[in-house]
Amino acid sequence: MIKLHGFSASNYYNVPKLALLEKGIAFDEVVSYTGVGPKYKPEYLDKSPLGKVPALETTEGFVSESRAILEYIERAYPQHSLLPATPFGIAKVQEFSQFIELYFELVARRLILNLLAGTEPDSVVLNEVENSLNKAVVALARLSTFEQFAYGDQFTLADIAAILNLPIVRSVGKKFLGKDPLSEVPGLDAYCMRMEERPHVKKIRADAANDYPNFMAHLKALYGI
Repeated sequence: MIKLHGFSASNYYNVPKLALLEKGIAFDEVVSYTGVGPKYKPEYLDKSPLGKVPALETTEGFVSESRAILEYIERAYPQHSLLPATPFGIAKVQEFSQFIELYFELVARRLILNLLAGTEPDSVVLNEVENSLNKAVVALARLSTFEQFAYGDQFTLADIAAILNLPIVRSVGKKFLGKDPLSEVPGLDAYCMRMEERPHVKKIRADAANDYPNFMAHLKALYGI
């Protein structure tokens, strides 16, 4: 049986975890908290070269990075595909997923340390984040109407990208920008409410909430946060 290494409070970890759950693939979870630089556990570097989560353990070896893990899962377990049937559809799902990761998640992540530590961000960084998110919000409405799913008429990797990455943007916006920037995207709020009713999404949220105290204890031990 394949094993997923990481921790449930991580949205990066939850991307392949939700994919595995939605596809009905049996897997074991191996809790692995990691740190930065020399404080990595040396043995984990054999699973993920930079010591990041997640890492997927297969009979052939380890695969790291969420995007590569998703590619492996889809090819190794084609049943209940999380991709459309056409090359164009696949490309559009990948386009949407990458857009969410690059222009929302990675932008908002610049303020994650401030969010976790309860500190105020640098004003220059805050301004850059706000400007970038404002541009992305306008562009997102051109990629999806969110009438049913993020793309097409089935649950895909695009939905996983939206479900697991956009809450970070909401949290950062409410805390540091005084608003939820995503509320301006037509149809998105209703879409998110529908997605939260999916059984596997509920499990992801519950597991993340249960793991959060352990994750924070790990950060405190490693960095004093």
